[in-house]
Amino acid sequence: MKRLDCAIDGCHATIEAESEEAVMTQVGAHAAEAHPDLELDEETVEGIRSQIQTV
Repeated sequence: MKRLDCAIDGCHATIEAESEEAVMTQVGAHAAEAHPDLELDEETVEGIRSQIQTV
């Protein structure tokens, strides 16, 4: 199981999924809904990906 806590200040969302790819899919949906001003460029995506933990 993989888990990611949203790194945006004040957001307490946690995403859990079976794979890193599934987490990243949910990250895209979460960012679009909760953080529409966040640009998911390559650098941001890599930073997010590096924070995914195995639980």
